[in-house]
Amino acid sequence: MEFTVSQIAKKVQGELLGPSLTIITGVASLTGAREGDIAFVKDDAFVKAARSTRASALIAHRKIEKYDGPQIICENPHLAFVTMVNLFLAEKARPGPGVHKTAVIAKTAVIGKNVAIGAHVVVGEHSVIGSNSVIHPNVTIGDHVKIASGALLYPGVVIREGTRIGHRVIIHSNSVIGDDGFGYIQHHGKHVKIPQAGTVKICDDVEIGTCVTIDRAALDVTVIGSGVKIDNHSHIAHNVEIGENSLLIAFAKIAGGAKIGKNVIIAEDVGVTDNITIGDGCLIGGGSKVYKSVKAGEVVWGSPAKPMQLEKQIQATLKKLPKMRETLRRLTKKQGPAE
Repeated sequence: MEFTVSQIAKKVQGELLGPSLTIITGVASLTGAREGDIAFVKDDAFVKAARSTRASALIAHRKIEKYDGPQIICENPHLAFVTMVNLFLAEKARPGPGVHKTAVIAKTAVIGKNVAIGAHVVVGEHSVIGSNSVIHPNVTIGDHVKIASGALLYPGVVIREGTRIGHRVIIHSNSVIGDDGFGYIQHHGKHVKIPQAGTVKICDDVEIGTCVTIDRAALDVTVIGSGVKIDNHSHIAHNVEIGENSLLIAFAKIAGGAKIGKNVIIAEDVGVTDNITIGDGCLIGGGSKVYKSVKAGEVVWGSPAKPMQLEKQIQATLKKLPKMRETLRRLTKKQGPAE
C-alpha cells in the first residue's frame, strides 16, 4: 500500500510544504524511519531528531528548518499520525472478505456485505453480523447476537447469546462478552444460583482489550457506552453502566450495579464496589479501592479512595512514622514512667 504526500495531506487535512508526489509506503518513528516512511514531529522537543531523520516526509506542528523533504503541517500532528498508522494497519491486518470452509454458520444467521470470517468460527442461530466486519479464527458467537457494521473480533473472542454490539467495535483475543453475572443466594447452607436473564449492550466505537470479561445483567442490561476503552484483564460485572468516552486501564474491577459516568478515567488495578456511582469526569488513581460514590469531577486515590491531595499527605506522613516513633520513645524515656 502506498500514498503520495499530497494524498496524505488531504487525508489528515494538513498544509503541504514541498514536493507533492513523493511516495510513502510506511510509517515510522523519527529515529527508526527509512526511505519511503513518514514520521511525525509532536513538538519542538523533537525538532533536532527531525533534522537528522531518514524519513521521506514529515507530519509536523510547524515548518522544520534544515529538513529537505516534504512536510505536512497540522495543528495536531500526533492525531494526524494516528490517522496514517490506522490506514496502513487496516490494509495489512484485514483479511479478504469471505467465509472460511471450516466455519460453522447457522442457517438462520445473517451475514452482511464484505464480511471476513476466519477458520473455526461459530455463528449461532438468528445472529446478525454487520457489513465490513472481520471475525478472526476461533471466535464463537452465540444465538440471537447482533453485531453492527465494522466490527473487529480477534481470535478466541466469545460473544454469548443475546448480546448487542454497536458499530466499529474492536474486541481483542480471549475476551468474553455476556457470560453469567456472579449471583447466588444462601439456602440451607448452600449457594443457589440466581438466573442471569439479562444481556449486554456494547455501544459504538468501543474497544475492549485482551482477556476482558463483561457479565450479562441479572435482568435488564449491562451497558458499555459509546467511545469507551477497556484495557486488558478488566472485569465488568452484571448490571454495570459505563458512560460515554470513559477509560478503564488494566485490571479494572467494577462490581455489580455500579454506575460509571461519562469521561471517567479509572487507572490500573482499581476496584469499584457494587451499586455505587462515579460521576462524570472523575479520575480514580491507580490501585484505589472505591467503597462509596464519588461526585462528578472529583480526583481520588487510595484505599479507601479519598481526595487525591489528602491521600498524598497521608502517604507523606506514613514515611515519617519510624522517625516519629523514635522521637516519641526518647521523649517517653526522658520523662520517665507515668505516675
